[in-house]
Amino acid sequence: MRTCDSGRWAPACVIGVCLGLAGPAPGQPAESAWEPITEERLLNPEDGDWLSYRRTYDVTGFSPLDQINRDNVADLRLVWAWSMRDNSRWVPTPVVANGLMYVSEGSGRVTAFDVVSGDVAWVHTRDYPEDIEQSQALGRHRGVSVYGDVVYWGTADAALVALDAQTGEQRWEVSTGDYSTGIGHSHPALIADGKVVLGFAGGDRSGRGTVVAHDAETGGHLWTTYTVPAPGEPGYETWTEREIPPLGGLTWNTISYDPELGLIYLGTGQPTPWASTLRGPGDALYTNSILALDLDTGEIEWYFQVVPSDNWDLDATHESMLVDLVIGGVERKALIETSKIGWGVVLDRETGRFLNAFRTGYDNIIEGWTDSGSPIFNPAQIPTLDDVDSDKIFEVCPHFHGTRNLNSPSFSPETGLYYTGINNSCMDVTFVSEEYRPGRIFRGIGSRAKMVPGYDYIGEFVAFDPVTGERAWEYRPESGAAMTASALATAGGIVFGGTADRRFFALDAESGEPLWETRLNGDISGAPVTFTIDGRQYLAVGAGGRIGQTTSYARFTGTTLPQGSGVMWVFALP
Repeated sequence: MRTCDSGRWAPACVIGVCLGLAGPAPGQPAESAWEPITEERLLNPEDGDWLSYRRTYDVTGFSPLDQINRDNVADLRLVWAWSMRDNSRWVPTPVVANGLMYVSEGSGRVTAFDVVSGDVAWVHTRDYPEDIEQSQALGRHRGVSVYGDVVYWGTADAALVALDAQTGEQRWEVSTGDYSTGIGHSHPALIADGKVVLGFAGGDRSGRGTVVAHDAETGGHLWTTYTVPAPGEPGYETWTEREIPPLGGLTWNTISYDPELGLIYLGTGQPTPWASTLRGPGDALYTNSILALDLDTGEIEWYFQVVPSDNWDLDATHESMLVDLVIGGVERKALIETSKIGWGVVLDRETGRFLNAFRTGYDNIIEGWTDSGSPIFNPAQIPTLDDVDSDKIFEVCPHFHGTRNLNSPSFSPETGLYYTGINNSCMDVTFVSEEYRPGRIFRGIGSRAKMVPGYDYIGEFVAFDPVTGERAWEYRPESGAAMTASALATAGGIVFGGTADRRFFALDAESGEPLWETRLNGDISGAPVTFTIDGRQYLAVGAGGRIGQTTSYARFTGTTLPQGSGVMWVFALP
């Protein structure tokens, strides 16, 4: 195990030096009692499990637990809390296995807690190289994955690290890429069929979109897929040929998996440069797209480009939720994706065929969709070369933080509703000339965030019918603050969310009626999760991460930003 040293990350991790070597904390399962996290358990988790990022491979973020329900959620009480090290861009989703909760931090640390007592079982700290700031993944981490008796951690310096789930000791590590090109891992891996599949952050450092798969037992490399083409590869003709090869299309968010089809699904980020005025005309495949890949080979089986020829960093990196829906009287294996643009798209996940689209929030870029699924752009928003370095200002909505960003949605099979926090915003955009420098952001635009004209709020929490696209209900906090937390729907008839102004709340899943609220230490920056230990249901969430939606929109709603550390909070009924 790597403990804290006297390097640049040392001051905040003194606790890890002792606890990481001290053996099981009170209440931690003994080594002989460890129940391996099998492939079957990942495929079909028990009701009380939260073993992977969004709990299940379909990434619905739904829990079948109902001990905490609409009748008693107001009785929730704090069980324990723990101050972490990170306090910027910290978007945690803990996973829980055999009574241990695993939480990662972008500064290079994984902590295991005993869920019942709140004691720290172990801390594993990584010694990053001196030039680690080249990686965009530094300071951004959302979680780890667990399989067998191993915790799998993708690191900012582009490594896959295997840790002993009970002790935190490192078993092995393998390189997955070159962090000096800007790439690194900020998101937990998908583990399926003995494979560890990882995407990369690095789109703001002009990285090249990549997905890799490694053997879960040995770490051996299995395949690599690039999401932007090299010369001669399919899709290269959709880029204007320039000295700078196709770049961008990063894969930093959630990967979903359909075991029946053998396909994994992921979104890709914006092209480099952002603006077509620098990049040249063309759709720039496979950026801003939803990709279906063969799990065994990494081959792209189909793609759907949500925002062709992007000019505004309105990417489609966000999770593809897999839900079977009855559309037009026919049951479809559907895929629902909402992202930065103010629209959601519903596709057939077998073929990638477009089924429908629905508006999620304020948007003045896309006016509608063709029958085949191409967005119809507002021509007034499309720049020309004459606009570069001119005085022309485009009022573009939404802002590039998006109508929805890191805050994952949730779907309840009991209500048939799709829940997500959205943010309504705009930006004033100018198009500018700019020189490409490797490893640096390459935009071609200048921007300034602003409110939507006529709006007095940013955030709202909305329940959508994904078949009709209609809003079933919406909840707007009195403060109007940005929505920051992921959604969590449960069989208890409730859905949880959270805001930039520290409010962690529960709503009635059918009506949107507020049922409970508490204020925590900072923006509710993480994803709430729920699970059972010894028959008791717990609710956990991270707060105080100071994510982009918080810092960019706070001034519009009078939100004061605390300057302390992030905190993990755990609640239960008395």
